[in-house]
Amino acid sequence: MHPPPHALEQPAPHFDLAKVETPAFVVDLGLLKNNLEKLAMVQRESGAKVLLALKGFAMFSTFPLVRQYLSGCCASGLHEALLAREEFDREVHVYAPAFKPDEMKRIIPIADHISFNSLRQWRAFRPMLDAARASGRAPSPGLRVNPEHSEVEVALYDPCSPGCRLGTRADALEDEDLSGLEGLHFHALCEQGSGVLERTLAAVEQRFPKFLAQVKWVNMGGGHHITRSDYDVERLVRVVREFKARWGKEVYLEPGEAIGLNTGYLVASVMDIVGGRSPVARHDSADTISHEQDSHDTFRYRTSADACRAARALHQRVKETRERFDRADAAQWLHAEAESVRQWADENGWLMSEAQLHRLISSKDELEGGNEHDVYLDGPSGRVLKLTQPPNYGARGELKAYLENVLASHHLLGIDWHLEAVVETGNGLRLLTSQTFVEGEGADVGQIRAFMDALGFSEVREHTYQRPDGVMIADAKPANVLCDAKGQLYPFDVHVFGVREQDLPTDETEPFAIDAQPTAILDISATCHMPDTLEMPYRPHVIGSGMPGEFAHDYKLGGMSCLAGDVINEYSFPAPLEIGQKLVFTDMAHYTMVKTTTFNGVPHPDIDTFDPATGELRVVRRFGYEDFKRKLS
Repeated sequence: MHPPPHALEQPAPHFDLAKVETPAFVVDLGLLKNNLEKLAMVQRESGAKVLLALKGFAMFSTFPLVRQYLSGCCASGLHEALLAREEFDREVHVYAPAFKPDEMKRIIPIADHISFNSLRQWRAFRPMLDAARASGRAPSPGLRVNPEHSEVEVALYDPCSPGCRLGTRADALEDEDLSGLEGLHFHALCEQGSGVLERTLAAVEQRFPKFLAQVKWVNMGGGHHITRSDYDVERLVRVVREFKARWGKEVYLEPGEAIGLNTGYLVASVMDIVGGRSPVARHDSADTISHEQDSHDTFRYRTSADACRAARALHQRVKETRERFDRADAAQWLHAEAESVRQWADENGWLMSEAQLHRLISSKDELEGGNEHDVYLDGPSGRVLKLTQPPNYGARGELKAYLENVLASHHLLGIDWHLEAVVETGNGLRLLTSQTFVEGEGADVGQIRAFMDALGFSEVREHTYQRPDGVMIADAKPANVLCDAKGQLYPFDVHVFGVREQDLPTDETEPFAIDAQPTAILDISATCHMPDTLEMPYRPHVIGSGMPGEFAHDYKLGGMSCLAGDVINEYSFPAPLEIGQKLVFTDMAHYTMVKTTTFNGVPHPDIDTFDPATGELRVVRRFGYEDFKRKLS
């Protein structure tokens, strides 16, 4: 996913990053002024009034500048209306899907226009408006309509999607008494150009001609990307002028995003770097390692493809044997399985005698194993040999489950775990497997969580993680997950449950390569501070970064909350990121500050301004514990 093209147009900040205490939203007042001058020109040339949509940009410390250029504000309810009256003090237009009586009592005295979402709402509050008018002043009432013309690509943001609750459709107005309504309001755009407006307006004129003829004003809503460099302003001016000439109505536009577009930065610091590891190392025929035991025996590590194919074939053999003896008693079944496995190994060249095993391990260093395996280090090859302890196969005991764990760990977790041989001993059959040797220490719980999150697994209880499709990883405790000197994690002794047989790798299947991208933990959060990155979704631009693979060092950028998916996106950088390094996100003025939360107690970023005329970087607001506490009880 690429960042929106306009985000790449925002210049690098002209302020000193060293002076910014992160995290912080910083709005460049010079860039903001450039947008306002363009919007003021649209007002002059088109004859429309441009309103600031507070739902997109409500940084009221900038209102003394903004009100020099725009005609007023549009609010999405009581609180925004109060802010508009208190801090902007020009025209106040209000729309909400529904109003409460107590809210309406407070809105009527401060609003200039009120747009209702339905005829039921209009009729419910008309007596209050009539009473206010009789007392000398009342806002002009309007009705929001649904043009049923949709060109918005993301359904979450489409006001004209099928069944959308926003606006009244034309068929609901047939034969209805619309007297008293003075305005028509529609909103059907999202980050779009004047061509979409022209086509939407044509749909409005086609569906609502009688209503249009009756009203005094038309509000064309928001979603107009007027200040984007490729926006066709001349077409917008022409569309509005021609509409006014046809209908003789006063016209309002409500861009919120266009006011703050490409004016703000979000400055964050790198707090930690976790996870990430290289793709699985493969052992093909050119890389096999021979170990001469004597003049008659040669042990050669299996290739990844051979080991995978054999484990899958043996798994199928065990499954078929079990089906044939499903009514036999346990002793009879285990005997039949052992004989079937021994026969398969002998026929296919995978059977190793006890004498051969002893010669193989005699030159190896024995490592600390456990109740499940005897473990030996083969230093020259860089591999570890693991030998099951009869009569069981691993923690779950059964051979079928053990083979599933080998294949799933190899395929899903990137653990280079190979079946090497079936060993025939006096105590029963044993399975010999091998893994890449990793020198490291047990990973901490936070590292394991980040690693599992990168694979799509969420923690369901201590040391246990589950994927949405039901696949589960158990026993992922620090003792079973190694972390090497580079911070790469290797879950070498965990248990995978719930993998379907058809999902197990075949000999043609590439071993799973764990995402090599480490995650840089920032002192911001996608879900708390830029939720549109998850909802829209979109990829914000970071100054000096590129797409994954564009530069030498790839990272995911993750947030501070406990939400597993609190990841902003994937980026590459020319040099490795360092702890404490500051990263600058662009286009962070609109739909950021207005949508922030204190979920998880994650601190709210400062709100700063930068004035290029004076060079002043000013902290307008700093948030703390009391702001978090006041939202709760």
